[in-house]
Amino acid sequence: MRGGRSDMVVGSFRKFTDAIRGDDGGGQVQGFLRPIDTDEIARRLKLDETAAQRGALDLPGTDTFTLDSTEQQITQALQAEWSWHGADLINNLRAYAARLIAVSVQTEYAALDLVAQNALTKLGSAHHRAGADLGPLKEVYVSLRDELAEFRQRHRLRRAARSPTRRRTTVGLLVVLIGIEATLNGIFFAKGDEFGLLGGIGTAIGISFVNVFVSFAVGLFPMRWMNHRNYVVKLFGFLLTVAGLTAIVAVHGFAAHFRDATAIVGKDRALAEAVKSLHATPFVLGDQNSFYLFALGIILAFVAMWKGYTFDDPFPRYGAHYRRMVDARETYSDEHALLFDDLEDIKEETVRAIDSGIQRIPLFPQQAASIKSERNAHLQSFRGYEASVESAANLLLARYRDANRSRRKTPAPKHFDEPWKLPHSFLSDASVLTVIAEPETPPMDPNAALEKLRLMAQTVLSEFNDLLVQYPHPTQMP
Repeated sequence: MRGGRSDMVVGSFRKFTDAIRGDDGGGQVQGFLRPIDTDEIARRLKLDETAAQRGALDLPGTDTFTLDSTEQQITQALQAEWSWHGADLINNLRAYAARLIAVSVQTEYAALDLVAQNALTKLGSAHHRAGADLGPLKEVYVSLRDELAEFRQRHRLRRAARSPTRRRTTVGLLVVLIGIEATLNGIFFAKGDEFGLLGGIGTAIGISFVNVFVSFAVGLFPMRWMNHRNYVVKLFGFLLTVAGLTAIVAVHGFAAHFRDATAIVGKDRALAEAVKSLHATPFVLGDQNSFYLFALGIILAFVAMWKGYTFDDPFPRYGAHYRRMVDARETYSDEHALLFDDLEDIKEETVRAIDSGIQRIPLFPQQAASIKSERNAHLQSFRGYEASVESAANLLLARYRDANRSRRKTPAPKHFDEPWKLPHSFLSDASVLTVIAEPETPPMDPNAALEKLRLMAQTVLSEFNDLLVQYPHPTQMP
């Protein structure tokens, strides 16, 4: 009958372990609650042989009250297995605790609140930075923009200011014009100069410089003044333009007569002779090359005059007003981008994180309940496992004691009739109770958390928008 009872215990235990491990034998947790092979333990300890030998020697003695060495080996083997699984149980319970924290409304809300507060702190700091850096730049830009608008309105300008030609290119062209004219004039003036070509170029450089500079100045100033809305300014510009053109023609006429005089009377007396000739017969020249000199100077003068006219917007001071406004706008825009590009990223990341939390939090209660259900099933499985450890230990002890009794001549010790129990249960261990303990504070209401998170997101957006309204991008200014 005792053998039948043992077979029933073994069969029940195998069904229990199979239910835990699953049909594939893999188990719920790798290596966790693995079945106890009592036959293997009995073979390893040579339980039947040892029991027969010790029973034949009437060991342990009848008056023994504690487990003998073989019984201790049995219980120690099972206690070692039980301790290993107990440590694994604590690790698994800690994993469940971590999973519960991950789906905790309080934890999620605290993390998102920290993200929102960091964003608000940075936005608040940006307010101070914007006031110190962007504020003055904005004032300058708005002032110059309004000044340009007033200028356009006052002068009835509806078109945009025209972009001036490249300043460096213009200056370079003027230098080239002076060089070309000076070289050609030098060739013409070389005749009659005691220093030949070098002397002629020296004389021509002065004439060429005056020609190009005066022509450029006439185009840049009085010719553009003729576009002014004020008729007095128009008239003044017209008179100065005529005077400038007359002076340019006179200079080149003088240069042509001076060239003739140099060839006739020499360089020392050429100046007086040229003035006399220019006054007496201004349109009569003694050498055909002098006509070439005059024509070349006029052509280059008109080129320089055109470059002066297109050096800026045709309407006087319109280009200067426009460029000052553009420079101020670009400076303000660059500083605006340095500040708001980072703030835009912070705002977007914060709102995205809060929105993600708002979507996840409604699922947390159900997920937490599922995790707790898994944990409770885990604890119940371990409770059954501890019972199976005691059953296996008592099965092996009974096998040893029965074999020992069958060979004894003296009565067996009284403790042979006492079942063995585990020293304690891991389920009552302080570390286990700490891990599975519920928090002292009641759980946060998900709906309240969602409402607060929505308010957080709105606060971040409002703070960012307020800053953007106070310091808008130039393209968004009214």
